[in-house]
Amino acid sequence: MANEITEITVKQSVTTIVARSLIAMLLLAVMITGFSIISLASSLNDAAAINTSGSLRMQSYRIAYDIVRDSPRLPEHIESFEQSILSPELQLIDNIAVPQEIRDRYNALISRWLLLRPELQGPDRAFYLEQVGLFVNDIDQFVFTLQQHSENKLQVLALVGSIGLGVILALVLFLIQYTQRRIVQPLNMLVTASQRIQNGIFDVALPPTRNNELGVLSKSFAIMASELKELYANLEFRIESKTHKLTKANRSLNVLYDCSTQLSSSLLTRQSFENILDISMQADGISALTLTVTSPNQSEWQIRAGKADDQHWHSLPLRLDDEALGTLMWQGKDDVVDSVLLENIASILARGVHYNHAQKQAMHLAVMEERATLARELHDSIAQSLSYLKIQTSLLKRHLQRSDAKECESIAEEIGEQLRIAYDQLRELLNAFRLSLSHSDFGLALNEMVVALKGQTSAEITMSSTLDTLSMDVQHQMHLLQIIREACINAIKHADASTISIRCHQHDNHAYVEIKDDGIGFCPTDEKPNHYGLNIMQERSKMLGGNIQILSATSQGCRVVLTFDFA
Repeated sequence: MANEITEITVKQSVTTIVARSLIAMLLLAVMITGFSIISLASSLNDAAAINTSGSLRMQSYRIAYDIVRDSPRLPEHIESFEQSILSPELQLIDNIAVPQEIRDRYNALISRWLLLRPELQGPDRAFYLEQVGLFVNDIDQFVFTLQQHSENKLQVLALVGSIGLGVILALVLFLIQYTQRRIVQPLNMLVTASQRIQNGIFDVALPPTRNNELGVLSKSFAIMASELKELYANLEFRIESKTHKLTKANRSLNVLYDCSTQLSSSLLTRQSFENILDISMQADGISALTLTVTSPNQSEWQIRAGKADDQHWHSLPLRLDDEALGTLMWQGKDDVVDSVLLENIASILARGVHYNHAQKQAMHLAVMEERATLARELHDSIAQSLSYLKIQTSLLKRHLQRSDAKECESIAEEIGEQLRIAYDQLRELLNAFRLSLSHSDFGLALNEMVVALKGQTSAEITMSSTLDTLSMDVQHQMHLLQIIREACINAIKHADASTISIRCHQHDNHAYVEIKDDGIGFCPTDEKPNHYGLNIMQERSKMLGGNIQILSATSQGCRVVLTFDFA
């Protein structure tokens, strides 16, 4: 491009032509002005010469009059005539700037005067009277020649001025036309071309190429417009390509996001994986997908999406932490399918399969733990009562064989009492097992439990809690609610309390729980048969990794204090 521009040489510089035109006009103006000044200056001397030469006629006749009248002033008038004919104004005529005819006539007048003067000073003055008419005639011819010369100079001055002004006017018109044609029009075309280029139209009309500055500018502008057109076309292609890539990337991200949202479900099922495959089918170029899940501890299962044909199947392994979880197979257009997207989908599916296995295992462990809890609760409560009833039943049979009615009646009453106790324990266990976290927030769940307890007693129950729910998992919340419930049930049934307060707060990572009542109290060292609630509270506090203290005395109420640290 640089070579093409440098090849254009400026042979007819616009600035040079304009400058030459202006200089020519300036020189013409100077010449006309100078010529006018010189002509006017010479015309001033011509006027004086004409006036002086015109006075010679009057002086010639005055001398002739003096001769006729014999005037004593004749010598004075002769001297005055000689001073006039030899005056400086007429002496200036004798130079090369004055036409030769005028100089010859002036010299002839002087010569004729020199011939007539001696006659005037001699006795024969009549000769002058005879020659005065011819002499005046020569003076008239001389004056006429001077006047004609002066008029010629004024005519030449007017002619030169007119020609000069005409030439200047012609130069001005030429300069205006040249500027309009060679400067204004090309600049207007370049401005119009630049506006079209600004609007994204690169096919523009440019001035014809000339060997001047604007021609170089026009050529450079044409090259620039051509390159801009190529760059713009290339840029549009690149933008279209980038837009296509971004659109494809956006679709891929949407597919990955929608697939990832399926993993946010609380429980991953077969439907979740079917949804992931259906979402993955939205990716470009994919016609069929098959998910095969294999695990050493799980049965193999398979899910299909799309319509399979006779094309070759491509496979991607499902791996997580170097553990093989299955295979993702796909069919589609190899040149269109985004392999990176499929790898990410395979990674999401692997994570989903892993979560599914972990959920099943967690559910299994939860069921096993709940069964163990149920077995422990039954063993510590109803089983003990049933064991005692079994012993009492054996004693009853033995006394029946002996026909000991009094002892039988006492044993039957004891059995009835134990049955009542077992029934009450069974109801408490059922209420405890029905307790669930209907709210993920511990404070709301505690408030719901307190509302249920208020329906079982006339005692006033107050509650305040600032524990952070996010710091406890579901099992910890369940154990804590069971401890608080057991303490409140004991205060309601056994302490005859009128007020019960529950306070739960935390400091940093430490939790403090207090259940306080104003009941009749008891002695913690006294063992009460068939009551296992306190032991169960101790076991639950150990599951929380904390410590529980039961502070009470007869007629002094009871305080249950639980402290533990958040995991």
